[in-house]
Amino acid sequence: MSAARCNPLLTNSYSQIVLSIVFSAASQVLLKRGASDHVSEMWLGVNGLQSGWVWLGIAAMIASLFSWLHALRSIPLSLAFTLAGASHVLVPLGSWLWLGEAIPGRRWLGILLVTAGVLVSAKPATAVEKKL
Repeated sequence: MSAARCNPLLTNSYSQIVLSIVFSAASQVLLKRGASDHVSEMWLGVNGLQSGWVWLGIAAMIASLFSWLHALRSIPLSLAFTLAGASHVLVPLGSWLWLGEAIPGRRWLGILLVTAGVLVSAKPATAVEKKL
């Protein structure tokens, strides 16, 4: 299938950044789930590879890498890296929603500050890029 016939959402660099961030956050939650279920006290945790959750986490991490590489072809690294800060919001939220982990009040405040920081620092960068 040619690139012209691909879904524009999948070829858009900003969509790829979003996919990379979501896959990265998902990989952390999946790896945690697998590690909690199957990893012994062994320092390498090799028996964690018996967990389907760990393999899903690895697949999500690889998908994140490919999305990231696709996006970096046309988005400045400084902007992409700023947007990647959103993973610091998605991982705790995913842990709270899917793993049932508690998020204390101070951490909620931190999540709000990180969200504000990503939005504040990314907005001027996207405006500059549109002019290019």
